[in-house]
Amino acid sequence: MTKYFISSIALLLIVSSCSKPNQKVSESKNSDSSEKVNLFTPDIKYAKRFTININDQYKTLIVENPWEEQDTLMSYVLYSKGTKKPDNVDWADFILSVPIEEVITTSSPHVGMLGLIDQWDKIKGVATDQYVYSSYIYDRIQNGEIAKIGSIKGTNLEVVLDLDPDLVMKTGYDNVRNEDERLIEAGVPLSYNVEWMETNMLARAEWIKYVAAFFNKDQEADSIFNSIEKEYLKAIKIAENVENKPSILTGNNFKGTWYMPGADSYMAKLILDAGGDFHFKNEKSTGSLPLSFEVVLDNLMDADYWIGPRAQSLNDLKIQDERYLLFKPFKEGNVYTFNKRMSQNGGNDYWESGMTRPDIILKDLVKIFHPELLPDHNLYYYKKLQ
Repeated sequence: MTKYFISSIALLLIVSSCSKPNQKVSESKNSDSSEKVNLFTPDIKYAKRFTININDQYKTLIVENPWEEQDTLMSYVLYSKGTKKPDNVDWADFILSVPIEEVITTSSPHVGMLGLIDQWDKIKGVATDQYVYSSYIYDRIQNGEIAKIGSIKGTNLEVVLDLDPDLVMKTGYDNVRNEDERLIEAGVPLSYNVEWMETNMLARAEWIKYVAAFFNKDQEADSIFNSIEKEYLKAIKIAENVENKPSILTGNNFKGTWYMPGADSYMAKLILDAGGDFHFKNEKSTGSLPLSFEVVLDNLMDADYWIGPRAQSLNDLKIQDERYLLFKPFKEGNVYTFNKRMSQNGGNDYWESGMTRPDIILKDLVKIFHPELLPDHNLYYYKKLQ
């Protein structure tokens, strides 16, 4: 079996260098199992959108609704396989016996998180093979070992019911529960992951602890995250006292609008943590700022670096819009994209494993902005456009 590019063990070595749905009680596929719920409670340091608690019988997971204050998007009670369902827990949306054995994933970051805790063999379905980076997962799809269930909005209910998964992992967004009404009515256990609504990369990566709870991998996930956090903070320390902070341009024009990250977005914080300067760092928003081409040109024509445009080469950018030639980083060849690790079928590892490895992404940006600070680091997710 081809393992994830960094296994749980290898990672440690590297870094040390809104109504309730119909409830479903997930019964054990191996009813003789007596494995107990992991009573270890991870400390949630950065993530604001989920909580984990335990008592002597079960774990509770609560996913907060980012779009409604003091509202729950989804709630779970997790109890040990082979034991009696706990009493007085009918308040939960789903009551599941753990560790779960079969999961359907519907986005790249889900695959990355499962890989980091060495649970790829539990994946029984994906939305599509188009954006899968892992060759192990892709090969299993082609061999028929992993089913394709279709797009998130067009999920094939019959395929899902036939697979009978312990959990379907989906990206949570506003109104998602209404769109999933058929799945909910059918009693399909759903996990709404809203890690993308967190405001920094460490918070996003910390969702590995949420995912791990379904597999009783709490301690492993906590240890892995602590190592990632240590490396991320170390990289911040390296860059925090730089005197020269280059100006950074991000993204590109799309159908007349240039979407720039808001000040409270993870990308803006990554730029600042890497010792860069971001013109819109005071524009408070967790999402994107929709700007005109002219506004971006007026404010960032003389930026030092341009990161993250959707392009394969400088000529590709020129073909998209000749006005890009007006920007200083284009003229000087200081344009970088995060598509260094691409699979033949179009999968981008930046979105698969990168969302769990903010420490590597941060080091890439430090290397780009201040190459002298990390002389031995080779760009992993980013590459310079030629």
